[in-house]
Parts: sequence; C-alpha cells; structure tokens
Amino acid sequence: MSLRAIQLDFMRPTGRASRAGPWLLIAGTFAAVAAVSYQGHLKRETAAREDRLATLHAIASRSLPSISARGADTPEVREQIKKANAVLQLMNVPWGELFAAIESAETGDVALLAVQPDARNRSVLIGGDARSLSAVFAYMERLERSKRLHGVVLLSHELKSKDPGQPVAFTISAAWQEEG
Repeated sequence: MSLRAIQLDFMRPTGRASRAGPWLLIAGTFAAVAAVSYQGHLKRETAAREDRLATLHAIASRSLPSISARGADTPEVREQIKKANAVLQLMNVPWGELFAAIESAETGDVALLAVQPDARNRSVLIGGDARSLSAVFAYMERLERSKRLHGVVLLSHELKSKDPGQPVAFTISAAWQEEG
C-alpha cells in the first residue's frame, strides 16, 4: 500500500467571483455617498422645520398688549377699554394647550361630553361619562399629573343604572396655569 502525494494548490487561478469584486466595491461606495448625501438633506430639512416650529411657538405664545385709559377719557370710553382688555385677555389664553392637556388624559373608559373653560378664573369644568367610578378617579389622576392642570376636583357624579353598562356621569373642575 503506497501513499499518494496530496496536491495543494494555494494559488488558484482567478475566476468569476474576483471579477465582480471591483464592481461591488464601486456600487457600495456609490450607495454610501448617496446615503450620506441624503442624510445631509434630511438634516437641513429638519433644521428648517425646527426653525419654523420655533417661529410658530413664538407667535402662539406672544401676549397681546393691553389698552390703558387716559385721564381725559370719558366713562363710556373707559368702559369700552375695559371690554377691549377683557377680549385681549381671552385671546391670550393658550386654548390649544389647555384642550391638548384635557385630551391627553383621556382613555377609552372616559367619554367627554362638555368642556367649559372660564378664562377669567383660569378654570375649566369637564363633564362626561365613564365606565366606572374608578375610571373617573383614574382620569382625574391623569389630569392632575398634566403640566397645565391642577386642583382637580370631582364636583358631582351619578350612576346611570337604567343605561346599558351602567356608566357614571361626572363633572370635574380644574384650574389651569400658564407654562413658565
């Protein structure tokens, strides 16, 4: 029995796989350059949108001037000035932020039926139906945790025993505060 010599060829001739290598390198480089270019475009677009958002926030949070009475004004003019200032005060209320705070606390267990804000007293009455009294308390807790609302109080509740599912009708009072 004779042993045959093993032929090992470490210098294999180049084949099809080695010809595709440069093309794959070119395609990969092109893809990387395109991705970096697109990232730069997205970065510029994001910066432009953030600037626009900051401008819109500044417009939304600006306070309107109030009108002051002069000594020579008649009582009728002073009354009109007082009414105009009341309207300006109402215009300064961040209604969108207030309603967003109320809606963000909502879940499927609570249905809001009425929202009555009082701009002068910076308070709001919220009426609705809930699946249970515990759902009302959970909703009140979420309202209290919001940045805008505090002093959340359950003013009234009533179990609607004749309705299917026996929902609880409720009225909640809360005060809101300006962000600052």
